[in-house]
Amino acid sequence: MKVYSKKAVGALALMASAALMLSACSGGGDTAPAGGDETTADSAVDVLRIGTLLPQTGSLEHLIYGPQAAVKLAVSEINDAGGVLGKPVEVVVEANEHDPTDPTIMNKSVDEIIKADPAFVLGAMGTGNTNAAMPKITEAGILMGSPSNTGIALAGINPLYFRTIASDIIQGRALGNLILQDGNAKVAVLTQNNDYGKGLRDNLQTTLEDAGGEVTYGATGAGEEFPEAQTTFSSEVTAALATKPDAVAIVSYVEAKQAIPELAAQGFDLSKLYLVDGNTVPYPEFDAGLLEGAQGTTPGRTVDDTFEKALVAASPDASKSLNFAPEAYDAVMLVALAAEKGGSADTDTIVANLHAVSGTDGGEECDTFKACSDLLAEGKDIHYLGKAGGGPLNDDNEPSTALIGIYKYNAANEPVAVGEIEG
Repeated sequence: MKVYSKKAVGALALMASAALMLSACSGGGDTAPAGGDETTADSAVDVLRIGTLLPQTGSLEHLIYGPQAAVKLAVSEINDAGGVLGKPVEVVVEANEHDPTDPTIMNKSVDEIIKADPAFVLGAMGTGNTNAAMPKITEAGILMGSPSNTGIALAGINPLYFRTIASDIIQGRALGNLILQDGNAKVAVLTQNNDYGKGLRDNLQTTLEDAGGEVTYGATGAGEEFPEAQTTFSSEVTAALATKPDAVAIVSYVEAKQAIPELAAQGFDLSKLYLVDGNTVPYPEFDAGLLEGAQGTTPGRTVDDTFEKALVAASPDASKSLNFAPEAYDAVMLVALAAEKGGSADTDTIVANLHAVSGTDGGEECDTFKACSDLLAEGKDIHYLGKAGGGPLNDDNEPSTALIGIYKYNAANEPVAVGEIEG
C-alpha cells in the first residue's frame, strides 16, 4: 500500500470529490517515511485516537446497534490486552451521519470529527453518506474505514479510505443466484433511489438476466426507484405486482418496514420476498409469522453465539441488529494492529501498515489483538483472521475475498442464518 503525505492527500481529496460527483454512486500526524513500515521514535504518536460516524438518527438508524457494540467490544479487548503501544485506545468523537434528508447534520458531524482530530474514523455506514463526508475528512488527513459501504465506485477511490465488506458485485450475484435457485425467473425489484440501491439492483439484474431471468419492475433505466426515507408504498407495490412477478426483492434501508406490510395487504406471498443487508433485520413489530419463509442476504460471516454474547455484553442494544458488527470489529482491530506494527498511532503509519496486518503479504495467522500483537512483538509478520471472514485487503483497499450470509425468517419475524457462500 502506498504511503501519502498530507500534502498529497489534500490534492487527492479534491480528485476524490470530483470523482464522487461524476460517479454518482455508491487523525492526522507526521508523515511516515516513503516505502517504510515504521516511524522513528522522535515522530511517533503513542495514543491511538479513533472516532465513529454512524447513523444515530435517520433511515439507517436501525443498523447502528451492531457496529456501535462492535467498536465498544474491540476497544475493550484491545485495552484489556495492554492497549496500542502500551496506551489505551481513546474514542474521541462519536458523530451522526443521519441521512441525505438533512445534510446540515452531516456537515456538522464532519466538522466535529475534524476538530477532534482522530487518526481513524469508523464510518460512514451509508455509501452516499461516505461520499458526502469523504472530501473534507480526507483533506484533514484522517483515515476512514467503513463496515458497510458496498458501492462499487468506492473501490480504491482514496488512499485514506478502506472497507471491510464486499462490494455490491458480490452480494448482487449471491442474491440473484439465490432467487434463481428457488425457481423464480420474473422478479420485481423495489429499489431506493440512491447509490446503494441502484448499484445493488444493477448487479442483481445482471445476474438474473445472464441466467435468462427478467426484472419485471424496477429495472435499470425504468425510472421506478423510490426516494430514500419514503413512507408509503401503495402505488409502487400495485405497479410491481401488476407485472405478475414470481418473486419480489426490496433493496432499501428502513423503508422496507413500510413496504413489507403493503405487499402483504395486496396479497403477495411473503415467502417469495427477498431482502438485502440494508433491511435484513428483525421485525418484532409485525404480526407473528408475517415474514416466515422470506429470505435475505448480508455480506460477511454470520455472527456465532460466542461473538453475539460478547457484543450484547458490550451493548445490550446489539440484539436489535447484528448487521455489520463483524466488519466494524475487524476495522478497529486492523487499525490498532497497523499502529502496533508501525510503532506509532498516527494516520500515515496506520495506512502504511494496514495491508500487512491484514495478511496481504502472508504471515502467521492470529484472530485476537493479544495474539496478533504478541507475534508483532516477536518481529513476525501476521495475517489477522477477522470476524467477517474476509480475505486480506487488495489494491482497492477492500477484502480480496468475502462471505455472503444467507438468512431465512422464522415465525417470530427474525432472520436466522441458514448458510453462507464465498465470493
